[in-house]
Amino acid sequence: MSRRSPAPPLLRPQKRSWLGPTGLLLGLAGLAGGVVLGLGLRSEPSPAPVPGPSAMVAPAPPPVAAPPAPETPPPMPSRAAAPPLPSGPSPAELAAQRAALQAEVAAEQARLDGLRQARVALETELAGLRRDLTASRREAAQAAAAPPPVLGAPPRPLRLPESVAAPVLPAGGARVFIHLRAGSAAAASAAAELAPQLREAGFDIAEVRSVGATPSQRVVRYFHGEDAAAAARLAGRLGRGWAIQDFRNFEPTPSPQTLEIWLPDR
Repeated sequence: MSRRSPAPPLLRPQKRSWLGPTGLLLGLAGLAGGVVLGLGLRSEPSPAPVPGPSAMVAPAPPPVAAPPAPETPPPMPSRAAAPPLPSGPSPAELAAQRAALQAEVAAEQARLDGLRQARVALETELAGLRRDLTASRREAAQAAAAPPPVLGAPPRPLRLPESVAAPVLPAGGARVFIHLRAGSAAAASAAAELAPQLREAGFDIAEVRSVGATPSQRVVRYFHGEDAAAAARLAGRLGRGWAIQDFRNFEPTPSPQTLEIWLPDR
Protein backbone atom coordinates (compact mmCIF):
# COMPACT_ATOMS: atom_id res chain seq x y z
CA MET A 1 0.00 0.00 0.00
CA SER A 2 1.23 3.42 -0.81
CA ARG A 3 1.66 5.81 1.99
CA ARG A 4 -0.63 8.74 1.97
CA SER A 5 0.93 12.05 2.46
CA PRO A 6 -0.25 13.81 5.62
CA ALA A 7 -2.89 16.27 5.02
CA PRO A 8 -1.87 19.80 5.45
CA PRO A 9 -2.97 21.29 8.73
CA LEU A 10 -6.23 23.06 8.75
CA LEU A 11 -6.08 26.74 9.06
CA ARG A 12 -7.10 27.67 12.43
CA PRO A 13 -9.62 30.43 12.59
CA GLN A 14 -8.08 33.55 13.57
CA LYS A 15 -9.19 35.13 16.65
CA ARG A 16 -11.72 37.67 16.26
CA SER A 17 -10.34 40.96 16.26
CA TRP A 18 -11.93 44.09 16.56
CA LEU A 19 -11.08 45.06 12.98
CA GLY A 20 -14.60 44.76 11.80
CA PRO A 21 -16.41 42.91 9.05
CA THR A 22 -13.46 42.85 6.73
CA GLY A 23 -11.42 40.74 9.05
CA LEU A 24 -14.32 38.38 9.56
CA LEU A 25 -14.76 37.80 5.80
CA LEU A 26 -11.12 37.12 5.33
CA GLY A 27 -11.15 34.57 8.14
CA LEU A 28 -14.16 32.74 6.71
CA ALA A 29 -12.58 32.66 3.28
CA GLY A 30 -9.38 31.19 4.66
CA LEU A 31 -11.27 28.59 6.65
CA ALA A 32 -13.31 27.53 3.62
CA GLY A 33 -10.18 27.26 1.48
CA GLY A 34 -8.43 25.12 4.05
CA VAL A 35 -11.39 22.77 4.32
CA VAL A 36 -11.63 22.40 0.55
CA LEU A 37 -7.91 21.79 0.23
CA GLY A 38 -7.91 19.20 3.00
CA LEU A 39 -10.81 17.29 1.49
CA GLY A 40 -9.13 17.26 -1.94
CA LEU A 41 -5.92 15.89 -0.57
CA ARG A 42 -7.66 13.12 1.38
CA SER A 43 -9.75 11.93 -1.60
CA GLU A 44 -6.79 11.62 -4.01
CA PRO A 45 -3.79 9.95 -2.31
CA SER A 46 -0.37 10.65 -3.78
CA PRO A 47 2.55 8.18 -3.65
CA ALA A 48 4.96 10.87 -2.74
CA PRO A 49 4.75 14.10 -0.89
CA VAL A 50 3.89 17.05 -3.00
CA PRO A 51 6.98 19.15 -3.35
CA GLY A 52 6.96 22.74 -3.06
CA PRO A 53 6.68 25.15 -5.90
CA SER A 54 10.42 25.47 -6.15
CA ALA A 55 10.97 21.65 -6.56
CA MET A 56 8.23 21.01 -9.09
CA VAL A 57 10.48 21.04 -12.21
CA ALA A 58 9.69 18.68 -15.10
CA PRO A 59 12.53 16.17 -15.71
CA ALA A 60 14.42 16.48 -18.96
CA PRO A 61 13.31 13.95 -21.56
CA PRO A 62 15.86 11.16 -22.35
CA PRO A 63 17.95 11.81 -25.40
CA VAL A 64 16.50 10.21 -28.46
CA ALA A 65 19.05 8.07 -30.38
CA ALA A 66 19.44 8.93 -33.97
CA PRO A 67 18.17 6.23 -36.32
CA PRO A 68 21.00 4.12 -37.79
CA ALA A 69 22.11 5.15 -41.17
CA PRO A 70 21.12 2.68 -43.88
CA GLU A 71 23.99 0.44 -45.03
CA THR A 72 25.06 1.28 -48.47
CA PRO A 73 26.17 -1.75 -50.57
CA PRO A 74 29.76 -1.72 -51.75
CA PRO A 75 30.18 -0.30 -55.18
CA MET A 76 30.15 -2.85 -57.94
CA PRO A 77 33.51 -3.16 -59.65
CA SER A 78 33.47 -1.82 -63.07
CA ARG A 79 34.14 -4.10 -65.97
CA ALA A 80 37.13 -2.10 -66.90
CA ALA A 81 38.80 -2.85 -63.51
CA ALA A 82 38.28 -6.70 -63.69
CA PRO A 83 41.52 -8.69 -64.27
CA PRO A 84 41.84 -10.14 -67.72
CA LEU A 85 41.10 -13.86 -68.08
CA PRO A 86 44.18 -16.07 -68.71
CA SER A 87 44.45 -17.04 -72.31
CA GLY A 88 44.88 -20.76 -73.19
CA PRO A 89 47.87 -22.27 -74.99
CA SER A 90 48.15 -21.67 -78.65
CA PRO A 91 47.48 -24.45 -81.20
CA ALA A 92 51.20 -24.76 -81.86
CA GLU A 93 51.90 -25.34 -78.17
CA LEU A 94 49.11 -27.92 -77.98
CA ALA A 95 50.53 -29.76 -80.99
CA ALA A 96 54.03 -29.78 -79.43
CA GLN A 97 52.69 -31.14 -76.14
CA ARG A 98 50.74 -33.84 -77.95
CA ALA A 99 53.82 -34.89 -79.94
CA ALA A 100 55.89 -35.08 -76.75
CA LEU A 101 53.27 -37.25 -75.04
CA GLN A 102 53.07 -39.56 -78.07
CA ALA A 103 56.86 -39.93 -78.07
CA GLU A 104 56.86 -40.82 -74.36
CA VAL A 105 54.08 -43.38 -74.87
CA ALA A 106 55.97 -44.96 -77.79
CA ALA A 107 59.19 -45.19 -75.77
CA GLU A 108 57.37 -46.77 -72.82
CA GLN A 109 55.65 -49.26 -75.14
CA ALA A 110 59.00 -50.21 -76.69
CA ARG A 111 60.47 -50.75 -73.22
CA LEU A 112 57.52 -52.96 -72.24
CA ASP A 113 57.88 -54.97 -75.46
CA GLY A 114 61.56 -55.55 -74.72
CA LEU A 115 60.80 -56.70 -71.19
CA ARG A 116 58.07 -59.02 -72.50
CA GLN A 117 60.44 -60.61 -75.01
CA ALA A 118 63.14 -61.05 -72.36
CA ARG A 119 60.59 -62.68 -70.06
CA VAL A 120 59.49 -65.10 -72.80
CA ALA A 121 63.11 -66.03 -73.50
CA LEU A 122 63.82 -66.64 -69.82
CA GLU A 123 60.68 -68.73 -69.42
CA THR A 124 61.69 -70.83 -72.45
CA GLU A 125 65.18 -71.34 -71.07
CA LEU A 126 63.79 -72.25 -67.65
CA ALA A 127 61.41 -74.77 -69.21
CA GLY A 128 64.33 -76.38 -71.07
CA LEU A 129 66.38 -76.60 -67.88
CA ARG A 130 63.47 -78.20 -66.09
CA ARG A 131 63.06 -80.77 -68.89
CA ASP A 132 66.76 -81.60 -68.77
CA LEU A 133 66.64 -81.95 -65.00
CA THR A 134 63.58 -84.19 -65.18
CA ALA A 135 65.20 -86.34 -67.87
CA SER A 136 68.44 -86.71 -65.91
CA ARG A 137 66.54 -87.68 -62.79
CA ARG A 138 64.50 -90.20 -64.75
CA GLU A 139 67.64 -91.73 -66.26
CA ALA A 140 69.29 -91.89 -62.85
CA ALA A 141 66.24 -93.61 -61.36
CA GLN A 142 66.08 -96.08 -64.25
CA ALA A 143 69.79 -96.83 -63.97
CA ALA A 144 69.46 -97.43 -60.24
CA ALA A 145 66.44 -99.69 -60.67
CA ALA A 146 67.61 -101.46 -63.85
CA PRO A 147 68.83 -105.06 -63.48
CA PRO A 148 72.43 -105.83 -64.37
CA PRO A 149 72.91 -106.08 -68.11
CA VAL A 150 72.74 -109.49 -69.64
CA LEU A 151 75.82 -110.01 -71.69
CA GLY A 152 75.89 -112.06 -74.81
CA ALA A 153 77.10 -115.58 -74.86
CA PRO A 154 80.84 -115.91 -74.71
CA PRO A 155 82.45 -116.33 -78.09
CA ARG A 156 82.81 -119.86 -79.29
CA PRO A 157 86.34 -120.89 -79.97
CA LEU A 158 87.06 -121.36 -83.62
CA ARG A 159 88.23 -124.78 -84.66
CA LEU A 160 90.45 -124.49 -87.66
CA PRO A 161 91.41 -127.43 -89.77
CA GLU A 162 94.59 -129.10 -88.72
CA SER A 163 96.18 -128.23 -92.04
CA VAL A 164 95.55 -124.49 -91.45
CA ALA A 165 97.56 -122.88 -88.73
CA ALA A 166 95.84 -120.27 -86.56
CA PRO A 167 97.08 -116.75 -87.21
CA VAL A 168 99.21 -115.41 -84.47
CA LEU A 169 98.21 -111.90 -83.53
CA PRO A 170 100.88 -109.65 -82.17
CA ALA A 171 100.49 -108.79 -78.49
CA GLY A 172 98.61 -105.57 -78.13
CA GLY A 173 97.87 -105.37 -81.81
CA ALA A 174 94.18 -104.44 -81.28
CA ARG A 175 93.06 -100.92 -82.07
CA VAL A 176 90.97 -99.29 -79.37
CA PHE A 177 88.35 -96.59 -80.00
CA ILE A 178 87.16 -94.64 -76.94
CA HIS A 179 83.56 -93.32 -77.08
CA LEU A 180 82.18 -90.65 -74.74
CA ARG A 181 79.15 -88.37 -74.73
CA ALA A 182 79.75 -84.95 -76.21
CA GLY A 183 79.93 -82.26 -73.57
CA SER A 184 80.46 -84.66 -70.64
CA ALA A 185 83.32 -83.36 -68.51
CA ALA A 186 83.41 -86.51 -66.37
CA ALA A 187 83.72 -88.83 -69.39
CA ALA A 188 86.42 -86.64 -70.94
CA SER A 189 88.43 -86.76 -67.72
CA ALA A 190 88.09 -90.55 -67.54
CA ALA A 191 89.25 -90.91 -71.16
CA ALA A 192 92.31 -88.75 -70.45
CA GLU A 193 93.22 -91.06 -67.54
CA LEU A 194 92.68 -94.31 -69.49
CA ALA A 195 94.71 -93.42 -72.58
CA PRO A 196 98.20 -93.65 -70.98
CA GLN A 197 97.29 -96.86 -69.15
CA LEU A 198 96.23 -98.56 -72.36
CA ARG A 199 99.32 -97.46 -74.20
CA GLU A 200 101.50 -98.92 -71.45
CA ALA A 201 99.60 -102.21 -71.77
CA GLY A 202 100.38 -102.36 -75.48
CA PHE A 203 97.03 -101.26 -76.87
CA ASP A 204 96.86 -98.76 -79.70
CA ILE A 205 94.50 -95.83 -79.01
CA ALA A 206 93.15 -95.23 -82.49
CA GLU A 207 90.70 -92.40 -81.78
CA VAL A 208 88.56 -90.72 -79.11
CA ARG A 209 85.07 -90.22 -80.49
CA SER A 210 82.28 -87.93 -79.15
CA VAL A 211 78.76 -89.34 -79.58
CA GLY A 212 75.26 -88.21 -78.71
CA ALA A 213 74.45 -90.96 -76.18
CA THR A 214 76.35 -93.60 -74.23
CA PRO A 215 75.22 -96.61 -72.16
CA SER A 216 74.85 -96.22 -68.43
CA GLN A 217 77.57 -98.83 -67.76
CA ARG A 218 81.24 -99.02 -68.72
CA VAL A 219 81.60 -101.60 -71.48
CA VAL A 220 84.17 -103.08 -73.88
CA ARG A 221 82.80 -104.21 -77.23
CA TYR A 222 84.28 -106.60 -79.77
CA PHE A 223 83.00 -107.43 -83.28
CA HIS A 224 84.88 -110.62 -84.26
CA GLY A 225 85.23 -113.90 -82.43
CA GLU A 226 88.99 -113.83 -82.57
CA ASP A 227 88.95 -110.49 -80.71
CA ALA A 228 87.11 -111.85 -77.64
CA ALA A 229 90.34 -112.72 -75.80
CA ALA A 230 91.75 -109.25 -76.47
CA ALA A 231 88.51 -107.67 -75.19
CA ALA A 232 88.71 -109.74 -72.00
CA ARG A 233 92.34 -108.73 -71.49
CA LEU A 234 91.41 -105.07 -72.07
CA ALA A 235 88.54 -105.22 -69.55
CA GLY A 236 90.85 -106.89 -67.01
CA ARG A 237 93.38 -104.12 -67.57
CA LEU A 238 90.78 -101.43 -66.98
CA GLY A 239 89.75 -102.92 -63.63
CA ARG A 240 86.54 -104.07 -61.96
CA GLY A 241 83.11 -102.91 -63.12
CA TRP A 242 83.71 -103.25 -66.85
CA ALA A 243 81.34 -105.41 -68.92
CA ILE A 244 82.16 -107.17 -72.19
CA GLN A 245 79.59 -107.01 -74.99
CA ASP A 246 79.48 -109.30 -78.03
CA PHE A 247 78.70 -107.22 -81.12
CA ARG A 248 79.50 -109.86 -83.77
CA ASN A 249 76.06 -109.32 -85.33
CA PHE A 250 76.53 -105.57 -85.65
CA GLU A 251 76.27 -104.17 -89.16
CA PRO A 252 78.38 -102.84 -90.71
CA THR A 253 81.06 -104.95 -89.09
CA PRO A 254 84.34 -103.12 -88.55
CA SER A 255 87.68 -104.65 -89.42
CA PRO A 256 89.21 -107.33 -87.16
CA GLN A 257 91.23 -106.34 -84.09
CA THR A 258 88.79 -103.48 -83.44
CA LEU A 259 87.75 -102.90 -79.82
CA GLU A 260 85.55 -100.11 -78.45
CA ILE A 261 85.42 -98.59 -75.00
CA TRP A 262 82.19 -96.79 -74.04
CA LEU A 263 82.32 -94.40 -71.09
CA PRO A 264 79.14 -93.28 -69.26
CA ASP A 265 78.59 -89.76 -67.98
CA ARG A 266 79.65 -90.61 -64.46
